[in-house]
Formats: sequence, structure tokens, C-alpha cells
Amino acid sequence: MQKLDPQKKQSIVTAAKSRFHRYGIQKTTMQEIARDAGLSVGTLYLYFKNKDEILLACTQVFREEHDCAARLILHSDYAADEKLRCYILDRFRAAKATREGSDPAAEIARAVMRLDPDRIEAEASLMMRTIGQILQQGCETRLFHHVNLAADVEVFAYSIAYFFPIAGKEPDPPPEEEKLLAIVNWFIAQWQRP
Repeated sequence: MQKLDPQKKQSIVTAAKSRFHRYGIQKTTMQEIARDAGLSVGTLYLYFKNKDEILLACTQVFREEHDCAARLILHSDYAADEKLRCYILDRFRAAKATREGSDPAAEIARAVMRLDPDRIEAEASLMMRTIGQILQQGCETRLFHHVNLAADVEVFAYSIAYFFPIAGKEPDPPPEEEKLLAIVNWFIAQWQRP
């Protein structure tokens, strides 16, 4: 069995992400992805048998970026209130960039949900776990006083859900960062009450 080069695989994923966001999945061919990655089509097929596999690899990169960003914030020297603000704003900006980054965003979101129906739940679980860890850190440092961890994480997550719509389902009015931050700050103030 031939050993596959991780850099070539990454080149394919990078080329596909760019092409999917610019032209959509349906209008992108395997030949175009191979050309953009600087590879032959035959080489591309050694790594991925179809566009669905490439799309799933692209979504895995997004999840790894989310996980990495969460870990960096969790292990930073910031106080828990600032960690929560940074984390939520980072997620908001990433979601907004994904939704607004291209016209085909809704097509991509539908395809991802078809291929990986548990993806939204997995992302939500990672987000709730991270929020819970931040709240726990706030309690341990006595920055937060009034926290019922399980209930507060759930209520907080539902309270900000409007700001994280699925691509193609943009609410009216569109979510605004300042309003999201106002909600986050309200919760922080409740948790910091003496």
C-alpha cells in the first residue's frame, strides 16, 4: 500500500474549501480541485474517492480549528469572564464568516448535514463543554458565585442560539455582535453578584 503525503492531502482540502466557497459543491469538479491543488486527478483519487469525502475532510478541519481555539482560550491567563467573551465572540465570528463567506454557504451547510447529520450536535456539545469549563474555572477562582453549572450552561446556550443560525437560514434582523456581547455581559454580571 502506498504511503500518502499529508501535505498533499492538506493541499487538496485547502483547494476544495476555496473552490466550494467560491463556486459551490455542484459546480466544482474533481479535476478543478486537483488542478488547484497542483496534483493530477489520479493522485487526487488516491486521497479521496469523491467530493463528499473531501467535504467531510473540510468540515473536520473546521472542527479542529474550533477545538484548538477553545483550548487556547481555556488555557489562557485571562479571567473566566474574559475567556467567556473571547470564546463566544470567536465562535460568532467563525460562524458568521462561514455563513457570509460565499453565496454557496447554504448548499455547503445542507450537504454537510446530509453527510454528517450529527455534526451540529457535535459542535453544540463542544461549545457547551467549553462554556461549562469556563464557568467552572470562574467558580474555582471565586470570580463567579451564583452558578448552577448544568442548568446555567444550558440556559446560556439557548439564550445565544439566535446568534448562531445555520447557513441559509439567516434570521431577520441579522445577528449583531454587540447584542450578543450584551447578553454575555448580562450573564457574567449575574454570575458575579456577591
